[in-house]
Amino acid sequence: MLTGCTAAASQPDEPASVVSSDGQYEIPAFYEPPSPLPSGTHGDLIRSEEAPAPDGARAWRILYLSELGDGTPVAVSGFVVVPDGKAPEGDRKVIAWAHGTEGGGRNCAPSLVTQPAMELVDYFDYNSAVQQDPGVPSLSKMLDAGYAVVATDYQGLGTPGVHEYTVMGTETNNVWDSVKAAQQIKETQAGNDMAVLGWSQGGGAAAWMAQNTAYGAPLNLVGAAGLAPAANNGPQFAHQVEPGPANATSPAHGVALQLNVINGLMAAYPELEASGMVTAEGEKALVGAANQCVNHLAYVINSNVAEPYQTLMQPTTPADWQKRLDENTAGYTAPLAPILVMQGTSDTVVNPNATTQYIERVCGFGEPVQYTLYSGATHQTIPQDASGEYMSWFADRFAGDDAPTTCAPVGSTQTAPTPIPTPSPIPAEATATPAPAE
Repeated sequence: MLTGCTAAASQPDEPASVVSSDGQYEIPAFYEPPSPLPSGTHGDLIRSEEAPAPDGARAWRILYLSELGDGTPVAVSGFVVVPDGKAPEGDRKVIAWAHGTEGGGRNCAPSLVTQPAMELVDYFDYNSAVQQDPGVPSLSKMLDAGYAVVATDYQGLGTPGVHEYTVMGTETNNVWDSVKAAQQIKETQAGNDMAVLGWSQGGGAAAWMAQNTAYGAPLNLVGAAGLAPAANNGPQFAHQVEPGPANATSPAHGVALQLNVINGLMAAYPELEASGMVTAEGEKALVGAANQCVNHLAYVINSNVAEPYQTLMQPTTPADWQKRLDENTAGYTAPLAPILVMQGTSDTVVNPNATTQYIERVCGFGEPVQYTLYSGATHQTIPQDASGEYMSWFADRFAGDDAPTTCAPVGSTQTAPTPIPTPSPIPAEATATPAPAE
């Protein structure tokens, strides 16, 4: 039964019953969807419960209806946080947060932590106490601006099912529907004007949302911002990208990410066979990818496999796999909303050269795309380093100002802008010089 516009099913200090134990976290009954799923429309709220929130704010965990990329109904979890009090102009502008890669285990959902509505805490930080990257970057700034902030876990994280990692239709459906679900908690006062901020995996989702907005109607996407977006999987798996920055753990972490891609695509496209992408030893690692959070998996690989790519992965990508990878790669369709991309030059997780290839493609449509490179910024620091830029950009988009662009004139080849010193938020202008062939 749908809970519609009620605020909380249970208070955060009440002990929640547990339906299963999965890794670090026991999965509370809140995350177990009804069987069968309620009839209704994607975005319908199934249930909510109030959660701990920052001072001056309220937060709720949410469970809602969404769809896989093929239209199959599915339940998805997440959370929403809003400032206390009435919205200043009738309803609140919405920021949808699309989180980065957490892994394939159900227990990897960011909303499972005690207080999900918090400033982003990166796993690779001395302040981190959990296996995820919980929270939202610049959350306090967003709340101070009066925004409602909604964060999906994505399908298969928190809720049952194989997480369709980097299957763009599924991920973006889950983001759109999180906003629709949040609107049904009347205290959020969430309106239809929204922007999306995504990091890594979620940055790829943000790029996809910019070019595919129909599913989200009547939501009005004023802009899509990506932090080190995973928006170039097709060319990367085809070995069409120049190598980027790396460190000693890059091979293990890179393979961990690719194993998650393989599991996600096999869940969405049953004709794909694992043996086309991984070795016999790699098939064992796929089991780990389905149950472990990504940094756990990377450490397992780093500790046990001297040459991860050679030992676990096949040397080439079969045609059937490449077709599906290309189908889930952004930038081959004209964007319908302004785009902002922020990338660190020292990122060892998302290759800056891959991000630049995405920009080269999407700029060819002549729509506003702003691309900023942050000199010395890493995958872990870019959410904070670029905070001033994306917060200002969101304010301008909600105000209806013309969106800026660093793209060269239509018909010109594109190139990356000159890197700017971190953490300056001011992008440099792009120049029109020949780009490397893909």
